[in-house]
Amino acid sequence: MQTSLTSEQARTAASLLIAGAILAGLTLPSLAAMLAPHVFTALFFLVVFSLNTQAHSPVALLRKPDSFTGLFVLWQMAGIPLLVTIFVLMADCDPAVTAIMIAISTAGSVFASPALVHVIGLNRQIAVRGMVISTCVMPASLLVFGEMNGVLPVDLSFLEYGIHILTFIVVPILISTVFWRTKARMSHSTARSVQRVMHWGSTAALMAFCTGMMQEIHIRKTAHFDVLVFYAILAVTLTVMMYALTVAVFYRYGPDRAMTAGILVANRNVALSFALLSSVFPPDVMTFVAVAQFPIFLTPFFIRSVSALRPAQVSGAMAR
Repeated sequence: MQTSLTSEQARTAASLLIAGAILAGLTLPSLAAMLAPHVFTALFFLVVFSLNTQAHSPVALLRKPDSFTGLFVLWQMAGIPLLVTIFVLMADCDPAVTAIMIAISTAGSVFASPALVHVIGLNRQIAVRGMVISTCVMPASLLVFGEMNGVLPVDLSFLEYGIHILTFIVVPILISTVFWRTKARMSHSTARSVQRVMHWGSTAALMAFCTGMMQEIHIRKTAHFDVLVFYAILAVTLTVMMYALTVAVFYRYGPDRAMTAGILVANRNVALSFALLSSVFPPDVMTFVAVAQFPIFLTPFFIRSVSALRPAQVSGAMAR
């Protein structure tokens, strides 16, 4: 009798759990308030576990970047922020909106992107490599375009910024390096079991993060519900625009590669951007991060649901 979940069942279960965590945070304010102080701790463990549950070592992926990945990461971390900078200057945006736009456009790909790419049937190896490289490039992009747009204060503490980079990027990569070297000495079954535990650990960390982030919505919804609606529209609009622009720019490389790049560029790890500069970003960025969890983490759930319905629809059509 089979007792373990298949990889597809595990990904579907993880999507349902994350969706449930977001719903729990929305409907149980006390639970959201309890987890809110621990969201950055959850984010740290999410980074660590996510780097260790991929098919390849992050260091190995960084050593052998392919030209296509390099091009779309350059577009993601420099091209898109430059377009956003031009828009912000032309539209004379509010400082809080400017900070949000920069936080989005300079963030690396969200860690769920490779799983989403895999569900759709696109190139997961390119997705994992792009996610790792964009995460490593993110601090420089955030600093350059944040300074260019006046988001960062003149007295920014580079020591504090460096400590945050060390905490959320360097240390997880070092831990991942140790794990992958240790993994090479494990038996295949042991390595699979350890990575399976880490997969569920990353899911638990993401659940805690999403639930805790809903506290920002509870704080805002009574007096500033219109702000939440605006941020929701902004999150969805930017996601769609970044995806469409990227697919159009890279379509000559083939639709599969273009869509892979689009998903990586459109789904941004804004939470990690805020973690790196939490001391200087306005609170509105944190509120936007909370709202942005919906288009980011519920997308895989809906795509899995649609994918699950297709075989049933095909079977029904054949039966008729």
